Amino acid sequence: MRQAQQSIALTKVRTLRDAKHRIYTAVLTFEVLIMRWIALGGFCLVLGACGARSGLRAPLGDVSATDAVQQDVPDRDASDLDAGVMDCRPNPRVLCDDGSLCTTDGCNAMGLCEHTPIVCEDMDPCTQNTCVSDTGCVFSRVECGGCADGVREAFRDRQRYPDIAGCAGGFSLQGLARETSPTCARGAGNDGPNPNGVGCSASDLCAAGFHVCRSSREVAVRSFNGCDGATDGPPDSFWATRQTGPGCGECATGMAAGCSARDCRTDCAPNNDTTNDIFGCGSQGALPRQSCAPLNRFGSNLCGALSQPWTCASNEAGADVRESEFIRKPGPGGGGILCCRD
Repeated sequence: MRQAQQSIALTKVRTLRDAKHRIYTAVLTFEVLIMRWIALGGFCLVLGACGARSGLRAPLGDVSATDAVQQDVPDRDASDLDAGVMDCRPNPRVLCDDGSLCTTDGCNAMGLCEHTPIVCEDMDPCTQNTCVSDTGCVFSRVECGGCADGVREAFRDRQRYPDIAGCAGGFSLQGLARETSPTCARGAGNDGPNPNGVGCSASDLCAAGFHVCRSSREVAVRSFNGCDGATDGPPDSFWATRQTGPGCGECATGMAAGCSARDCRTDCAPNNDTTNDIFGCGSQGALPRQSCAPLNRFGSNLCGALSQPWTCASNEAGADVRESEFIRKPGPGGGGILCCRD
């Protein structure tokens, strides 16, 4: 009897020991599977927390959830797996964000992030286009040679003529007699976005840091050889300034006060009434009097010596002695404006 009881007790002990061993084996196996699942990225897949800042890898290899998501998608290269490169396909917006406003971020078919630099271009030749990662595109004003569209058509040699430029293009708003501000954001110019100068004044042909040359005296100061620099411009071109006169091809460059637009005197000082004619440099137009030197061309009565698109047409009284008030040029050909450095 006693021997039978001992045998039963021994059997129970062995059974309990075997049960404990099986439980221990199962727990150990489960822990190994969990560790492998975490190592393969299952944790970040569930939480959506994979990313460059999290340090967690997206699921790769034989995890069934990943396989289901990545059907018909090219496999990752083995070298990527060995290098620990994250698969960006589960959440490309987060995984591929490099924090820069100067790139377009994306995830390719192989699950690799791509960062394409954006192009900063404002179509303005007078700005330097750069990109700063924190703020994006930056357009800084730069010296562009005197002309708003960035291209000189006369006085082209910037080394010889750093302070004066012949700038071709149109301006639809009339007038050269008075100083004006740009009205179309310096968008005029035959090489710019608005070659006809719609909505532009003459000032819009000059770049920032330049203005329409005000007088024959200023041209003499800005150009060491007067109008010679205009000879490199297109044929049949006229480059206008704000110089006006008292009529008869004379320029108001003297000291005599009180002149009108019909006095035809050689010594008139400029005033609000000396609005006769427009003067400049070039190869078209009539020849002015010596009082206009170094300027070598003028428009003559009602700008009749200038070809289209130059026009001084007006129905207002006294238009024949007020050309500088009504002059406009609604087209890019035939020259343009002389711009002098501020």
